Amino acid sequence: MRNNVHRWIYVSLLSLLAVFMTTSVFMANMMWVLLLANWVAEWNWREKFADFRHQYLLQAFLILAGVHIAWLFGTQANPFSAIQTQLPLFALPLVLLTSKPLDRKEMGILAFFYVGTVFVVSIIGLVRYLTIPNLPYRKIVPFISHIRFALNICMTLVIIAYVALKQRKGWMYLVGAGISCWLMVFLLMIRSYTALGILAVTSVVLMATFGKRIPRAPRIMASLTIKALLLVGGGLSACYCYDYYHLRPLSLQELETYTENGNRYQHSESKFIENGNYLYRYICTDELRKEWNKVSRIDYDSTDMAGYDIHETLIRYLNAIGMTKDSVGIAELSQQDITNIEHGIANPVYLQRGPRKMVYVLCFEHESHKSGSNANNFTMLQRQELWHNGWEIFAAHPVFGVGTGDVDNECRQHLASTDSTLADHIWQTHNQYLHFLVAFGLAGFIIILVAFARAIWLSHSCRSPLFTAFLCIALISFTTEDTLATLMGILFVVLGFCLLCRRSKTALNLKS
Repeated sequence: MRNNVHRWIYVSLLSLLAVFMTTSVFMANMMWVLLLANWVAEWNWREKFADFRHQYLLQAFLILAGVHIAWLFGTQANPFSAIQTQLPLFALPLVLLTSKPLDRKEMGILAFFYVGTVFVVSIIGLVRYLTIPNLPYRKIVPFISHIRFALNICMTLVIIAYVALKQRKGWMYLVGAGISCWLMVFLLMIRSYTALGILAVTSVVLMATFGKRIPRAPRIMASLTIKALLLVGGGLSACYCYDYYHLRPLSLQELETYTENGNRYQHSESKFIENGNYLYRYICTDELRKEWNKVSRIDYDSTDMAGYDIHETLIRYLNAIGMTKDSVGIAELSQQDITNIEHGIANPVYLQRGPRKMVYVLCFEHESHKSGSNANNFTMLQRQELWHNGWEIFAAHPVFGVGTGDVDNECRQHLASTDSTLADHIWQTHNQYLHFLVAFGLAGFIIILVAFARAIWLSHSCRSPLFTAFLCIALISFTTEDTLATLMGILFVVLGFCLLCRRSKTALNLKS
């Protein structure tokens, strides 16, 4: 009776954790603490650790905890503050991997709450997107980071596909396809390019590994869908890139020296292109200042509503629509164009809601990188600078790293020493592998890598399509994010590893 009560509490708290891991940091923290408390109160230690010798994944997590603790020695930061964020990374595996594995019904309950919550949060995001003017894409998801939520969408899509294929019912295929299409659209809304790439790679891996275990008709449909998406996505991206870089007439004609009013143009030798026009040609600052101040309530030398210098927004907007940056260009602006510029819209394409905008933003970031622009406002430039910064720190401490608690300080100090504009922010490496290399050096990194590789190999976890998909999602996310630096990232990784690695053999068989 006592064991049944603790089991009911365990499953209930896990279900709530599945809900709160995408909706509330505070409640998610409370749930894992309550899970730990229930585990301690259960008190059957002999039963919990009876098969410890074969608990390869638990051993790996304990080794991970041991490396974190061992590398605290010599760290200059406060040891407790350095490791408190990682507590669920150490405590939850103990609870999940020493408790009785979830049966099929319990896993179904957990999946229902998890998938249902992700879907509901996406609908809430849609409502916010449609009702809040100029809502930044990072704020569409109201509860947690849009990056972490995108990872949960990826896993949700995998679960939906798995359940539909396992049930083999036509209506489930249709419902699953409908929800999946919506979640893919939502990923575009929140501009999660990484998640789209993760889905593409994961789909290819799953089809190559488990394709023969899927019934013929769904397998052919899935294969054709993946190929079509890759073909359409690649084709559209290529077309939009061509459209972005294809030179327009203004950039092909011989440069003029004077404006229609007789003022001299400024023509930079920079080859910076946006919307097929050279950005820093055909600029007459005096005419721009005079004419802009006549049509706008925001002074030319001030900032727009998004906080950028309005003259830079104006120049980019005129360039994007193929106009000279002078009085003639200002005269061609409609009232809507002026409003767009005042709100910080530097390119009319940015007003669109689709893949063209995504490609144009990436192309502009690429051009900015080539010209050596400030990385502060560009996601990809930030990542490249942070990766380079982290790699240089690792190169200076290749064997044992800088220690568990000194990664933040070392990253900030090194950014400051190179006069990086990112030095004023609390940045780490934006790459989990690089984070481990900086913190623990090659010695600690290899210990962690071997421990988890051994656990996955000996537990035969990769026989499960769900676990294989999760592993792909997690490992690819590690290349662009410090996934384990936040609670929601830790919960995603720990729950995925611990629950999917311990599923029963009947649940592993797609044809059962």
